[in-house]
Amino acid sequence: MAGQVRLVLGERHRLFIDSLAAVLAWHGFDVAALATSPQELLSTVARLEPDVCLLAAGFQGGGLDLLRIIGERHPPVKVVLFSADPDPKAMAAALKGGAAGFIPSDHHVADIVEALSRVTKGERVFDLMDAGIRSFRPAPASRRNEPWDLLTLRERQVLMLMMDGECTRQIARLMAITVSTARTHVENVFVKLGVHSRLEATAVVARAGPPSFTMLAGRVARPG
Repeated sequence: MAGQVRLVLGERHRLFIDSLAAVLAWHGFDVAALATSPQELLSTVARLEPDVCLLAAGFQGGGLDLLRIIGERHPPVKVVLFSADPDPKAMAAALKGGAAGFIPSDHHVADIVEALSRVTKGERVFDLMDAGIRSFRPAPASRRNEPWDLLTLRERQVLMLMMDGECTRQIARLMAITVSTARTHVENVFVKLGVHSRLEATAVVARAGPPSFTMLAGRVARPG
């Protein structure tokens, strides 16, 4: 079903939205377009008429206004808001404004994927704050390597170095890449694991269990 769901994403931070788009595409969603300004978002939604518009609640201060405009101009488009710091008042306003859902962006990516899938089935998803966060539950044995499976080889290497306590500059040195590239890898790891800090990333991986031998084989070799 996810492969048939067409998404447009709206968020002003390009690095975050690029990473989020990559994660959702990896999970089978059709990410049709990204928008980093309200004007771009409205024109993109008008042109593509996506199934779902996933929109930052604080998108240049006008997430709720954009929700209203899209609802008036394009009723078939389901709008889902997301926020790293959900405000109960904002959630209530989104519910009243006709949003299909409100997703805390600090949840595990699996929760976000599940919420979007529920929205496409006609549900309104506002229960994630009360339903519990999957990333804080023990992972089933069949999915114990899930966090590692979400990452590219380079991102796994970066994550292992983060778990070793290395800073971004040291990661760059050990991997022979620029600090900017290392920082991008770190941000991608955070987005794919649904976390906001190195400590949270380590906790998610610890709950899922150690990486397989194949994954460890890609560990960055340390000098001497």
